[in-house]
Amino acid sequence: MSAPIQYPSRLIISKKALRHNVQAYKSWLQPGTRLMLMIKAAGYGTDDTGLAKLLEEQGLVEHLGVAYFNEGVVLRQAGIKLPIMVMNPAGQAAADFVPYHLEYTLHCPEQLPELAALPLTTRQQLAIHLKFDTGMHRLGFTPEQATELADTAKKLQLHITGVYTHLASSPEPAHDDFTHRQVALFDEAYATLTKSLGYRPWRHVLNSAGIVRFPQYQYEMVRAGMGIYGLDPAGERQAELQPIARWITRISQINTLNMGETVGYVRMGKITHDNTRVAVLPVGYADGYKRLYSNGRARVWLNGQEAPVIGNVCMDMTFVDVTGIDCRVGDEVELFGPHINIRELAASAHTIDYEILTSTGPRVQRVFE
Repeated sequence: MSAPIQYPSRLIISKKALRHNVQAYKSWLQPGTRLMLMIKAAGYGTDDTGLAKLLEEQGLVEHLGVAYFNEGVVLRQAGIKLPIMVMNPAGQAAADFVPYHLEYTLHCPEQLPELAALPLTTRQQLAIHLKFDTGMHRLGFTPEQATELADTAKKLQLHITGVYTHLASSPEPAHDDFTHRQVALFDEAYATLTKSLGYRPWRHVLNSAGIVRFPQYQYEMVRAGMGIYGLDPAGERQAELQPIARWITRISQINTLNMGETVGYVRMGKITHDNTRVAVLPVGYADGYKRLYSNGRARVWLNGQEAPVIGNVCMDMTFVDVTGIDCRVGDEVELFGPHINIRELAASAHTIDYEILTSTGPRVQRVFE
């Protein structure tokens, strides 16, 4: 006999906001530029398969991007048909990409012997994106290797679908000279590569901030990430975007405590007034609600008011001071969303909004509205 599961907290994902953000980014693109949505890390902590299905059904994007092979397999097993680029094979055999129609990133010389050992028919079926390192110094060939790479690609009859690089600091005006140098290095490497190849694969250089700040480099395709989720990394067009995610929970219990009593582990929550009301929330650091939020560093939104965290955030539960707030067990509490700004929440944990969103744990139910 089964009963409906009551999840302790939910991440509400707005389909309307997602469509709005995609359409906003598409309106900022040059005619003919394709939009790839980065859907890695479980859709930046939201719901990769749910997002992909919505995007595909409504024809909102032309391409998807993930970090690793297993992420692409999950999308294929969910029935997603859109092209999917994998940014880092991370040791996965190149031949494994073919049956799943996943696009392979070639980023270092050590991958070439494996490709050379593949049967010719397999090599010809493998869609490859070639990555150049122009200053991020993470993955990629150096621009000086372009001629050798082109010769190898021709010799092995590799199918180069795209060529890309990764900008290190596109949101930051202070680093604009560096960004322009990165693109100049990429352009030079691409020109050398294509002269020898005899054809022109898609170029993709720009991320969310780059799309907004460097439209002259949009080329054939761009890779939008955090901006599609409603947060402009550059901050220049934030007013035109809508955050797609809202994390909510409900009060499990309310305790009335008096001066001198304490709350939680190590007794860090000190009660300084009689009749202090403390609400217990069924969410903790195992769910991505960070321990760094402890002792007043973060607040929640409850019935039209902010309530501070009190004491240490536990693995599964968090305490908030609700003194003076009209509330009861079962009332909804916003952890982040329209009233609790995710960037301010990130600042309270000395981190960035990317980490906060992608840290949302598997016990949090994802719901599309």
